[in-house]
Amino acid sequence: MDFLANLAIPAVILFIVLSAYLKGVPVFDTFIEGAKEGAKTAFEILPVMVGILAAVSMLNASGLFDVLTSLIKGPLALIGIPAEIIPILLIRPFSGSASLGLFTEQIKLYGADSYLGRTLSTIISSSETVLYTLAVYFGGTPVKDTRHAVAAALISSYAGMLTAIYICRIL
Repeated sequence: MDFLANLAIPAVILFIVLSAYLKGVPVFDTFIEGAKEGAKTAFEILPVMVGILAAVSMLNASGLFDVLTSLIKGPLALIGIPAEIIPILLIRPFSGSASLGLFTEQIKLYGADSYLGRTLSTIISSSETVLYTLAVYFGGTPVKDTRHAVAAALISSYAGMLTAIYICRIL
């Protein structure tokens, strides 16, 4: 099985290259064109990414997430959300690495098979860092008015995270 798994990606790449070649597509020239466009996009979104990373780092260092956690843990406990999950709920849409760090600490503390471990695993695997994703998507396009996209992405992200909590509670 490992042998087949190791061959899967090279086989797909070989299939794509051979299919393109047989259809008369200049494979290498097309690859170079795509690489140029990819590099151009990467350089266009770099300033946005640096800005987001700097803002998230400042928010983490300022202790804002800790203050927000202490403010909302009481009301969220009333609807069945454990206080241990709140930091992930706050940080996940803004920073994947910070939320992954918190997740790792909490898994070590509570265990992967506990209710909290399963819930946190479901949240991490079913949600995305919204601002990073929007920066990548909108940084590579001429779209500048992102206000509705940000709101819709945050609402859907939190809806997904809350759904994950309740599904894990049921199961």
